[in-house]
Amino acid sequence: MPESMTATLMIFYAVFLGQIYLISIYYPGKIAARILYVLDNYPPSDYPKLYPSDQNKPEVIRSKLGFYKAYNTVVASIGFAVLIAMLALGYRPSPKGGDEIFVMLYFFLQAMPLILISISEMRQYKLMRTTLVSQTRKADLNPRHLFDYVAPGYVVTAVVLYIGWLAFFLSGNNFGMDDPVKIFAVIALITGMNLAYVAIITFFIRGKKLDPYKGAADRNKQIESTVKALVLSSIGVSIFMMATQAADQYALELFDPVLASFYMQLCIIFGIGLALRTEDVRKMDFEVYRDKEPKQTS
Repeated sequence: MPESMTATLMIFYAVFLGQIYLISIYYPGKIAARILYVLDNYPPSDYPKLYPSDQNKPEVIRSKLGFYKAYNTVVASIGFAVLIAMLALGYRPSPKGGDEIFVMLYFFLQAMPLILISISEMRQYKLMRTTLVSQTRKADLNPRHLFDYVAPGYVVTAVVLYIGWLAFFLSGNNFGMDDPVKIFAVIALITGMNLAYVAIITFFIRGKKLDPYKGAADRNKQIESTVKALVLSSIGVSIFMMATQAADQYALELFDPVLASFYMQLCIIFGIGLALRTEDVRKMDFEVYRDKEPKQTS
């Protein structure tokens, strides 16, 4: 096997191993610990607003958490088995590219529980808003602006890189596409994704609170992590698309699986990882979820 191919394989194995560990072991462990921390320290007897329905009771959540851990263990095992099989069978990525599809399919398996947790969280917020009783609360009257949550340089970088990718895409061989419809579809997909990011950011900054009880400080942290994650994602996808096209244009398709795996890991690090760091559950104000305001002591 040529030395260049051996080096490419070693890089791929290292990067794919990182994908298995980060997305199926490390971050699932962090998320599980976060959920258990809330269940252990903020029971429904004292914080009933955290548990708006029977589907949100601690015993139900613990049962789902057990399935979550088991699922991630199975997916991690599949990843390790695939790596071992590749080594045993002498896997070599296709010089024509396309092997990144297997990395992406595995990532989809890894991301499924994260998607389900997000859906469950949205349902919980909806139930909270539905069951919210009339009460006197202090409103946060301070206007919120984009640059309160992310440095202008990041936003400028995201816009410049999107324009740079678009120019590079239109001036290159467009991933070997000759069909104008396919070229338009790629442009529409990336542009639509960025417009969706803008819509989500606008909603978080100017829209109603997802969690009706969340205090202003905790809400600002939630907005900050969301805004930064989406801006960084926009930057990342532009770089990824340019790198992928460059690999295709200069006959470096062997690196497509590496690029795909590395990009998806960065998405998780700057998405879930950023949220976990910014919204530290140990520093959140859970008093807002009590049935009534705590009594004042003299």
